[in-house]
Amino acid sequence: MKINFSTLLVLFLITGFLSACQTSTADTISIGEQDDGKSIELKTGGLLEISLNGNITTGYNWVPVIQDPIILEQVGDVQVTPASDQLGAPGVIVLTFKAISQGQTNLRLEYKQPWDENTLPEQIFEVTVEIK
Repeated sequence: MKINFSTLLVLFLITGFLSACQTSTADTISIGEQDDGKSIELKTGGLLEISLNGNITTGYNWVPVIQDPIILEQVGDVQVTPASDQLGAPGVIVLTFKAISQGQTNLRLEYKQPWDENTLPEQIFEVTVEIK
């Protein structure tokens, strides 16, 4: 049975691609509204990606209130993906947090207009994060 160079190259590229995919998903945990109130485990250095519905065009946004920022910190900017191209369309708001050190903390996100300190949040999302 002869294996030519092209076949070996394709096999090598597929193997590399699959192992790269496996590594990236193991270090990032993605959660959403269905995970409200749950406990999440992360490895130190791992990422927690939270996707929640919202409409940033109304001035509302998911604002993090972290109990212990030494254990978990927000990284990067909030990412917004509108549901459509229409002006004022709602969509998905994604926040990413990095596990800094071992421990446990509560992560609370409040859906509110950040400049309005006197009004209660429209929604609250909370999870307990344990970092090992």
